[in-house]
Amino acid sequence: MGGFRATNWGLRMPSLRELAYAGLVAVVLVLGTIGAAALQAGRAKPLDVLSVLLVVIATMATVALRRSAPVWALAVAMAATGGYLLAGYPYGPVQLCMIVAMFEVARQIPLRMSLLACGVAGIVAYSTVATRFTREVDTPLLLSLAWLAWVVLPWSLGALVHAVTASQERARQELVTRVALEERMKIAADVHDVAGHGFALVAMQAGVALLVFDEQPEQARKSLEAIQATSAKSLTELRSMLETVHRKEPGKTEETDNEEDHDVTGLAGLPELVEQVRAGGLPVDLAVEPVGALLTEDIDVVAYRVVQESLTNVLRHAGETTADVRIARQEDELVVQVADRGHATPEQAPRLGRGLTGMRSRVEDVGGRLEAGPRSDGGFRVVAHLPLGGDR
Repeated sequence: MGGFRATNWGLRMPSLRELAYAGLVAVVLVLGTIGAAALQAGRAKPLDVLSVLLVVIATMATVALRRSAPVWALAVAMAATGGYLLAGYPYGPVQLCMIVAMFEVARQIPLRMSLLACGVAGIVAYSTVATRFTREVDTPLLLSLAWLAWVVLPWSLGALVHAVTASQERARQELVTRVALEERMKIAADVHDVAGHGFALVAMQAGVALLVFDEQPEQARKSLEAIQATSAKSLTELRSMLETVHRKEPGKTEETDNEEDHDVTGLAGLPELVEQVRAGGLPVDLAVEPVGALLTEDIDVVAYRVVQESLTNVLRHAGETTADVRIARQEDELVVQVADRGHATPEQAPRLGRGLTGMRSRVEDVGGRLEAGPRSDGGFRVVAHLPLGGDR
């Protein structure tokens, strides 16, 4: 019985626990109805078996179905309560059933549908008491309108709870979506830096190999070896990123096995990076001054990525030129500067491509700032100011 469902109407047979709880509440309301009848002796129809049965039906339906099928609970509660009042039985706790049922309908279902249900319930309630009041009071229409508060007020409270809950759920979903988007953007930036740098070097070396293939086969061989090394390193870095994403998936745990990390991403990896670029045909002068502070991992990685992306841009856009890389400390900042003497002129506005945009985002994410633009004497310069955590 507990597993029966009528999905077209959202009806589910209540469990034994729900039925037991509803039965207990029904006993309480029946006793309350008997007490209310004693106070209205001579002014209302005496209680009988039918009155008790209507109270039990309204209570059982409201309590047992209010969560699983609130519309059904409201329909039965309104029908049983309406029958009870039309029969002339004493006013009493049975009226609480339509209040609770109306509140649950407004709380659980969309506002437009609950408003429709409230309208139907209001018409039923008004018609019921208007019919009864014509036999009891001098102003039946006015009192019948006041009676609608038994329906309108619980609907208003339920609708308010529904709106607040929906707003909180939307805020939670927006937060989850924003965090996921930020993570995807970070992964995209990492892939762009690694793949872009690797492909730029490969393209440069392939051009050299094609140029000297017949006249200088030994140089062509070196270029092909450089292509092989660069491709292997880029694939290793990409594989490492994918493994990191895999470990962050739900249900995955960090694995601390014997797998070695051959990728050095940080200031310690700059010499290898510069050698790769030099092998690609771009002369690079590297100068790293003692920082005097222990760099945090994020600052160390960002400094490396700024140099990597800047040198990649030089390879792609600067033409025949040289590059200077300077790493130094200025007060409480780590200053990373990469400059070239390529085609850029002061009159040219810097192109805000994916690389430069991603570089700026990385720097700002760690609390730094990025300056990028043409040099006054020709060429292009990128300067990143990264915060230091202090001396250690």
